[in-house]
Order: sequence, then C-alpha cells, then structure tokens
Amino acid sequence: MSVDWQQTLEDLKNVDLNDLASAPYSVKVVGVGLVTVLLLGLGYFFLMRGDMAKIGVLRAQEVALKQQFIQVKSEALNLPAYKQQMREMKVRFKQLLQQLPNTTHMPDFVTEVTQAGQSCGLEIELLQPQAEKPEQFYAELPIKLAVAGSYAQLGHFVADIAALPRIVTLGDVVLKTKQGGDRLSMSLMAKTYRYLKNPPPVKKK
Repeated sequence: MSVDWQQTLEDLKNVDLNDLASAPYSVKVVGVGLVTVLLLGLGYFFLMRGDMAKIGVLRAQEVALKQQFIQVKSEALNLPAYKQQMREMKVRFKQLLQQLPNTTHMPDFVTEVTQAGQSCGLEIELLQPQAEKPEQFYAELPIKLAVAGSYAQLGHFVADIAALPRIVTLGDVVLKTKQGGDRLSMSLMAKTYRYLKNPPPVKKK
C-alpha cells in the first residue's frame, strides 16, 4: 500500500486537534508513529541513562583491573630476580653488621688510631674520645683528633684509617701550617660505630 505523503502533509495541516477521531487514517498513522518515537526517547532518557552510566563505570573498572593484572603479572615474572636481590642484600647487610660490633670497642678503636698515626710518623697532639651517641639501630663512637706531620704523612694516615676493618668516617677536618717549617697540623673528628641489639625507643615528634 503506497502512501501519498503530499496528501498526508495537507491532512496534517488541516487536522482538527479537537476532533482527532475524524482525522484521516494517514494522519492517525503518523501520529501513532510520533507518539511511539517520543515514548521510546523518554524511556531511554529516564530508564537507560542510569544503566549507561553504570556501564561506563564498569568499563573504567575493567581498564583499571587489566592494568593491575598486567602489573601483577610483570611482578610475578620478575619475582625470582627480586628474591635473588633480597638474598644479596641480606648477605651485604650481614657483612656491614660485622663491621658494626655489638659491644663497645672504644679502647680498640683508640689503639688502632694511635697505631695508625705512629706508623705514619705523625705527632699526635690530641686524642680525646667523646661521649657515645646512640641512633636508631647503631651508636656513634667519636674521637677528637689533632695530629701533626708532613702532607704525605697526613695522607698516609687518612688512607690507613680508611683501610681499618671497621667502618670509620672522618669529618670536621681543619688543616693549618705549623710555624717554623713545612709541617702541617690537622684536627678532625673520627667516628666509628657499633650495632645496638636493643636500640632506644624512637621519640615521637
């Protein structure tokens, strides 16, 4: 059945809204179609919009979960390498702890420093142990030093201190020229450390 659209348009122009029952058949068909489209549009707007928003959220979650899965998979593949690194770090940490004795060895440290200075031919002007300073898991054992000698002797002394089996740091170094010759005077703070089995509690700020 063909539809005369031109006649239908004329009928729509002349339709009486107060007497739709007597409107031509073609006008009724068009009216039903418009109402159907309107209802579908309203249904989508009120019913489907919320579901579409949920779908958008779920899709975003899906993307995030995929990225998380990729990251976890990558970590799982690298797990053997991580374990090997942990084993190496534990060995290295144990070696470092062996250089941090868990008992006070200040007399030994003083002796080692004195012997290092004497073997280099230095004049030891001051060798004064300072108070121990506890930290989180170790304690500092500082010695205030002042020695005198040639530039080469001072260099050998610093190298010998660095070669000690324990961890030693040198700081607050001051060099001065001594009067009446080419000798130098060097003052510094030498620090070694010991491991604390029972460290002091951390103070809350």
